[in-house]
Amino acid sequence: MSSEASHGGHGSEAILLSGTGSSLADGSPWRAVERRVLLTKLQDLERRARRLEYLETRLRDLNHEVQLLNRLGEATHAIHNATDCGGLFRTALEQCLGLLRAERGSILLYEPASEEFVVARVCGPCPVVSEGKRLPVGQGVAGYVARMRQALCVADIQSDGRFPVRDCGSYATGSFVSVPIGTNGTFVGVLNVADRSDQRPFSGKDLRTAMAVARELAAAVDRVRRQEDSRTLEGQFFSKLAHELRNPLDGALRFINLTLADQHPEERRRRYLMASKQGLERLTSIVNSLTGMGRQPRSDEETDINELITQAVVLQEGKAEERSIRVHLDLQPSLPPVTGCGGLFQVFTNLVSNAYDAMEKDGGVLSVTSRQAGDTIAVRFADTGPGMPLDVVERIFAPFFTTKRAGKGMGLGLAVCREIAARLGGRIDVASEPGTGTTFTLSVPCVPARAATELQERPG
Repeated sequence: MSSEASHGGHGSEAILLSGTGSSLADGSPWRAVERRVLLTKLQDLERRARRLEYLETRLRDLNHEVQLLNRLGEATHAIHNATDCGGLFRTALEQCLGLLRAERGSILLYEPASEEFVVARVCGPCPVVSEGKRLPVGQGVAGYVARMRQALCVADIQSDGRFPVRDCGSYATGSFVSVPIGTNGTFVGVLNVADRSDQRPFSGKDLRTAMAVARELAAAVDRVRRQEDSRTLEGQFFSKLAHELRNPLDGALRFINLTLADQHPEERRRRYLMASKQGLERLTSIVNSLTGMGRQPRSDEETDINELITQAVVLQEGKAEERSIRVHLDLQPSLPPVTGCGGLFQVFTNLVSNAYDAMEKDGGVLSVTSRQAGDTIAVRFADTGPGMPLDVVERIFAPFFTTKRAGKGMGLGLAVCREIAARLGGRIDVASEPGTGTTFTLSVPCVPARAATELQERPG
């Protein structure tokens, strides 16, 4: 039986493979099995093909992403190479249009005072607005972005319910991308892009690309503006310095030349020499002030801050008596030591002198207090003088800015004080209003207790 079954099985397989018309071949289960096997293999091949198509698509997308990132990196490099705002806006807009394959764009700067846009840059055929034009922050796309501080991608503005239907005849399409420009919570303006070259609506990827450009633009705007402000201040500084040096120098030279002329009597020549001496002394004072701004105070000089305050006040006792000024000292005893005694003494002397000058006409009171708060010592100089308006307070530490009359001050003292305080790891603040006097507060770190003990126990 086994032999027959086995023999018969081989015969059936032969019939199945040969494809003869026997009954076993037409209706046998082997044909069905073969079809199922082939169908499974076909389905597996189809799945593999779809997987390959997906991977190919994904690889293509990744390749596009890499290319976009490379182009975005090049755009970022070009943006940060700009050295002025005009070149920066031109470069940023051109780079953004290239990345989004768009033909039209603009950069609008926001002015909070007037709540208006100023057109900083436009690009594209037949610009709708011109550079420098002022625009109200209305209800358009840019106005929406300015109010909401959110990036916006509009597929078709005429069908978008957020905006009034308007005529877009000057644009190739009704699709727009508009993103805010800002950094550190500060709103700078809006970057607008329109008219893709293929006239298709902008996509979410386009919006993200524009946002990336706007972030780099905001950072670059902040950098360029700070550089421009620094150059302006630098120019003003050297212009003022040249003026301050030229006046006493010209006077000294003039009086020396007059002295050299023999026709003048001896007494007049003596007055000329004294005037020359005063001019040269003024030059020396200016140079010393500038040297003080660049001198590094020694960080290893420890001192009693109350002693420095007392010395600065005692040094100018005569000046206080002449102007009927009373001094009230309220110094906390046993304060920990501080560093940089030479620089601090210069600061205290300057603050005391300024307070006396502020109370020159009517006299008054100078109150000096010292207090420790944690690891900081604060010294407060409060006078009862006329005080200062806000615009003066904001500029009081600027080099060469002074409220004193000509010949009474060069405007370098407080600039030097701030520089010294910063180098000692501290700060100096001012509070003043007209009619309420002025208070300067110097805060400096004190030497930690353990460090101070080690210094005291150190031999020698």
